[in-house]
Amino acid sequence: GGGAMERNMSTGPTIDISALNMYNNGWTIQGRLTVKSAMRTYKNARGEGRLFNIDLMDSSGDIRGTFFNDDADKWFTTLVPNKVYKVRGGTIKQANPQFNQTKSDVEITFNRDTTFEALPDSLAPQIQFSFRSIADIEKTDPNTVIDVLAIVQEAYPLGSVTVKSGANAGNQIAKRDVMLVDQGNKTIKLTLWDDHKNIVSEDTTTNPVIAIKGVRVSDFGGRSLSTTRSSLVELNPDLPEAHALKGWYEMQGSSSTFQSVSGMGGGMKDPRKTCAAIRDEQLGHKEKPDYFTLRGWVTYFKHDGTWNYAANPDTKKKVVQQGDGWYDEATERTIERCERRYVLSLSASDHTGSHWFSAFDDQGRALLKISADELQELKDSGSSQFEGTFQANVFRPYIFKARAKMETWQDESRVKCTLMEAAPLDWKAGALEVRKQIQEEFGI
Repeated sequence: GGGAMERNMSTGPTIDISALNMYNNGWTIQGRLTVKSAMRTYKNARGEGRLFNIDLMDSSGDIRGTFFNDDADKWFTTLVPNKVYKVRGGTIKQANPQFNQTKSDVEITFNRDTTFEALPDSLAPQIQFSFRSIADIEKTDPNTVIDVLAIVQEAYPLGSVTVKSGANAGNQIAKRDVMLVDQGNKTIKLTLWDDHKNIVSEDTTTNPVIAIKGVRVSDFGGRSLSTTRSSLVELNPDLPEAHALKGWYEMQGSSSTFQSVSGMGGGMKDPRKTCAAIRDEQLGHKEKPDYFTLRGWVTYFKHDGTWNYAANPDTKKKVVQQGDGWYDEATERTIERCERRYVLSLSASDHTGSHWFSAFDDQGRALLKISADELQELKDSGSSQFEGTFQANVFRPYIFKARAKMETWQDESRVKCTLMEAAPLDWKAGALEVRKQIQEEFGI
């Protein structure tokens, strides 16, 4: 009966996922569950229903499988991503490449005969990567799905985008941009979506190695990368290539100059300048702005006049107080609550002198460790902490990324320097950079 058949199948050999085809019967596969989608509802001529997908991967390849309705309900809470399963039972059909990013030509529709048996992690398949360098990605067609191994040079704070079309139109989706580098001295922007966005944070200072299986190439601003739901992301994998890459970065890469293939500045790798050089080299006097980095500290925050503005939290545009509310001239609407955003004027110094810089909200938060809303509250309450906050955050060493640009106001032209980023000084990276300069200068 069914029991005997079940036993026979369970003792039968497993076959490689890549060997599955439409003519297989009584197959058993074994692999890691790499992707599990959310439960979704669908409508068609026969009515409404529920479904979710999973991707399974072994060392030969990967395959998509879908559960519907009662089967979806039965397995949705049971199956856990990254676990290893022995899987039997289901209908094999031609894959639909529009919705299926796996390498397989077929996909599985699971049914009531399907069984999943959880196995120990020791039986996990080794993931087979086929890495492509950032220089090669520059020559890769958009929408190609590839594998990449790189150093996370910089991770930016979480951002979000508003979905333009489809069922989720109008919803905001969180994402994180990171800057990747490799031995080819090229950088590329990677956008992490869904749960992948939490694998690193802007506070990550260790420059981990990141390995991604199945990342999509896009031609946004040159070339850039995006994770998909099927991407497999691993930090500091135990691979020879990863150890070699980490060694290169610590010895050379952290103080190298990089060229971006994403049409944006390669992290903090713009030319290093001093306060004196801003004047002496007449930075910002050309048609295009000059971008540079500066190692120094803030010596003074101007805070007797305007150091923040009231903004519409949605548009970041300026609003003015009107009765109990705030009037947004851009949208011609009154909103209940405003958000304070920094517009700081500050003096930064190094061993050659000092220079005035302006800084906006992100940089203000980084430098003052407090939001403009919270600081305004301290001021309004007459707290001594208002003054204390500015005093406590001077003379801390930073690497600043800045822009110098000529601006004309009331027929008077002057160079305005704006801080684009402020990162606490990394002493180890700084020491490596100085060592490299000495080696180059004296040929040691």
